Amino acid sequence: MIEDQNWAKNKNQRIIGADEVGRGSLAGPIVGAAVKLEFQHLDLLKDVKDSKKLSPKKREEIYERVKANKIEYSISECSNLHIDQNGISVSNKEVLFNSINKLYQKSDKVYVDHFKIDKFGSISLVRGEDNSYSIALASIIAKVYRDNLMVDFGSKYPQYFFEKNKGYGTREHLNMIQKYGVCDIHRLSFNLGPTQQPPG
Repeated sequence: MIEDQNWAKNKNQRIIGADEVGRGSLAGPIVGAAVKLEFQHLDLLKDVKDSKKLSPKKREEIYERVKANKIEYSISECSNLHIDQNGISVSNKEVLFNSINKLYQKSDKVYVDHFKIDKFGSISLVRGEDNSYSIALASIIAKVYRDNLMVDFGSKYPQYFFEKNKGYGTREHLNMIQKYGVCDIHRLSFNLGPTQQPPG
């Protein structure tokens, strides 16, 4: 992991990793998270890996561990309306930038999954969740936060089953859009199928 390489040279190096979730979703916000790690956190990271490779229960467990041990993290989001107005790439960069900006101090090393942020001296890592504890942890935090948001939206808009699909374009979700039209949190700038406006 990139943290091991840094700490082998300097155990005082603070490392920020950032990642986002929800880029490809048809509804809800895009969410970015950043996490700042120090060498003393190493023993807490053994089971940290890409959020997509962990069960929801395990992600929640790791998130609670982060909070219990007061590991610094920040979360940023852009709504579906912001995405429709500014585009997904701009919104993606914005949530990553804002998340990092809340934590960054001079001399921190900053790593971002795949995306290039032109500030903080940040380094873009290919397959960052597999090569950086801090990026993997950021992906877990962003995923838990956004999944919980979508569960709440599932209660408000039960016909779309957001608690199950988290806004992604499953066959069931697309069928419900066709049947009921779109709701307030759908991204109208995305390809939502033949029904793009609320019925009636």
